[in-house]
Amino acid sequence: MAQGFRYVFNDYGKDPTRITENLMTDGEAGRAGEAIKIENGRITKAGATDPIAGFLTANIESGTDKPAEYILAREGDWYDAAYTGTPDAEFLPGASEVALAVDGLSADSATVTGGQLSVFEINENKKTVRVKVKNRQFS
Repeated sequence: MAQGFRYVFNDYGKDPTRITENLMTDGEAGRAGEAIKIENGRITKAGATDPIAGFLTANIESGTDKPAEYILAREGDWYDAAYTGTPDAEFLPGASEVALAVDGLSADSATVTGGQLSVFEINENKKTVRVKVKNRQFS
């Protein structure tokens, strides 16, 4: 199982922005490093091509009114993550529309159009990728 998106650094030297004001959508669980969006004022999983608000910092159990913390996806932030799927021929450094995988914890290397991730580098041995979030919910 994928480890999720991990914040690496910011181009401008800014510390990550942690947000704690939003609750998880009732009945929904989340995993550390999972891509999320805000919908109806609540945290929910981001879909393959949804704009990303950020990434959960800890696992969240399913329940009612569960507090959650996430790192806001901002301009200049770099993330490392696994990639899944059979890589498309255009899944290369410079690809700028890679989609999220269904698990929300990795990049979908088979879908290189319509997504929100821009690829900087790919480590084929470890099946990891360094990305920026191009399509952010709060940009």
